Amino acid sequence: MKYRFLILSILVMVAVLAACAPATPTQPAVDVVGTRAMELASLMLTQTVAAYSPTPQPTFTPEPTATPTIQPTVAEVHPPMVRNELSGCFMKPDTASTRVSNISQYEEVELLAVGKTPGWYKIMNPYFGSPCWIEEKDLDIDGNMDLSIFPVE
Repeated sequence: MKYRFLILSILVMVAVLAACAPATPTQPAVDVVGTRAMELASLMLTQTVAAYSPTPQPTFTPEPTATPTIQPTVAEVHPPMVRNELSGCFMKPDTASTRVSNISQYEEVELLAVGKTPGWYKIMNPYFGSPCWIEEKDLDIDGNMDLSIFPVE
């Protein structure tokens, strides 16, 4: 019985000592990516500082340029404008034709064609977006406008 008590007490002491003994320290996990990133950042900062040179850069004097040639100015061409108040816009180049609408004075219009009938112009109706005919006396056409580029209808 004495031996049992002695063995039991030795086992208890070993267990107590094992529980109280310091554990072997484990190595912390190494952050390989973070470590490499910090090494590269440090290297880049070191190279940037070392690359700085306080020496002034050479200044360049511009070469003289040739005298600019003066381009002839092209006269600005203004779109045709309705001259008279409530000018008629017709289906055909004839006042006896159906009147599509009246166009207000000072309204700018888009010229589409020159009429075969003298004194008539085909325009884009600014109100309805369709072509119609207007008399020359009702239009103010810019003298710089080249009427030969328009079709004759």
